[in-house]
Amino acid sequence: MAIRIDDLGVTYPGGHVALAGLSLHVRPGEVFGLLGANGAGKTTLIKVLATLLRPTRGSLRVLGLDPARDPAAIKRRLGVVPQDNNLDVDLGVRDNLLFHCRYFGLSRIEAGKRVDRWLAELGLADKAGAEVMQLSGGSKRKLMLAKAFLTEPRLLVLDEPTTGLDPEIRAAIWRHIAAFRAGGGTVFLSTHHLEEAERLCDRVALVRGGAVVACDAPDRLAAGQGGADMEEIFHRLAGSALQPC
Repeated sequence: MAIRIDDLGVTYPGGHVALAGLSLHVRPGEVFGLLGANGAGKTTLIKVLATLLRPTRGSLRVLGLDPARDPAAIKRRLGVVPQDNNLDVDLGVRDNLLFHCRYFGLSRIEAGKRVDRWLAELGLADKAGAEVMQLSGGSKRKLMLAKAFLTEPRLLVLDEPTTGLDPEIRAAIWRHIAAFRAGGGTVFLSTHHLEEAERLCDRVALVRGGAVVACDAPDRLAAGQGGADMEEIFHRLAGSALQPC
């Protein structure tokens, strides 16, 4: 499994339970979607997968590795796009990417090649010398996606990567996610967009209260609910615990 999660729990100081016995398994080479309302536990799970947060209980393996024992090895294999902007505002667009490459140990020549490639791929070549704060929200999001791709990860972890973006930029990011999967990569995608889950994901887990309430391929979820769309399915199933994923 690319990701194996069994009975995962996270309780924050003060007693707030963010994940309550969540279980799911992600196969290599699939796009796996995590769908749920605000507060469902999606971002907490992303932080656990990215080794930024240790769970309170349960078992977790990422690419066969234990985050508690091998966080550095996992980070070298991950490309992560967090929900919040993590760009360095003191560096320009190109320098943000170069610094990221050097942090991962790439040579200056190789870093330059990869940076130029991804600036071109994501339509940012003409903004290479710009300051980060001069970018639009969509361009900042594309720059964060470029950072995730630069290190040629095996697993791409995306936390609501297209929230607030216009349809054209959203469609462009969808194309790059699909291309990464077509090249053999695995994608773990947290999203608010039902259309995004339907278009991109091989399987979708619906999450409520920090636990999986339903999990299957989008079309099979719809078939099992009389052909309902994802929004209807979520509202019907969100109140009852169903099969683990």
